[in-house]
Amino acid sequence: MSQGFPSWVRETLASEDEVVYLLDEEMHIAACNPGWDRFAAKNKGVGISAEEVKGRYIFDFIPAVLVQFYEDKYAEARRANSWVGFDYECCSPDNYRLFHMSICRTLNSHLIVVNSHLRQRMVPLPQHEASGSDADYRFQDGFLCMCAHCRRTRRSNNADVWDWVPRFVGRPGPKVRHELCPRCTAYHYFTHMDLEV
Repeated sequence: MSQGFPSWVRETLASEDEVVYLLDEEMHIAACNPGWDRFAAKNKGVGISAEEVKGRYIFDFIPAVLVQFYEDKYAEARRANSWVGFDYECCSPDNYRLFHMSICRTLNSHLIVVNSHLRQRMVPLPQHEASGSDADYRFQDGFLCMCAHCRRTRRSNNADVWDWVPRFVGRPGPKVRHELCPRCTAYHYFTHMDLEV
C-alpha cells in the first residue's frame, strides 16, 4: 500500500516504536505499522489488528463526542504544509499514559498519523474509596458514563464528580456512553466548547 509514497512515509509505516496509520482520502484506514499490532496485543484489543481494521472508516473508532474535534484536526492537517498535533491520554487500569498525535498530509490527500508515547507512570491515580460499587456509577438505563479523553467515570448520584475506576477502564462492558468530563473539556477541548458534555 505504501508503494508510490515518499520514502519518509514508507519508513514511518515500517517503524515499530510508535503507533502509525495511514488514512486515505475518504478517511478509511489504508495501512498500519507493526507498532499498531504490538500496542493492540499489549492492551488485549479484540478485533483491532492491522488486518482487521484495514479499510475501516476511522470515525468508527472515535467516540461521537470527539468526532468534530478529530474532523477539525484532520481538515487542518490537509490544509497545512506541516505537521498538526495534540496530546491525549490513553490510560490502562495500571498505568497513566500520555501520547502525542501528529498528523501530516501525504500524496493525494492521504494523511499519516503518528502516535508517540510521551510519558508513562504507574498509577496511583486518585481512586474513589475502594472504587465504589457499580450502583455508584450505573445510571437508571444501566449505562456507565465515561470521559472519552481521560476515561474517568461519572457518578450516577453526583454528575459533577468523575472518578478513576480501574475496573471500568479494564472492562467497561457494552453499556458505556462517552462524554467529556469538565476537566478535559476545559483543559484539552476548550476551543471546541460546543461539544456536548
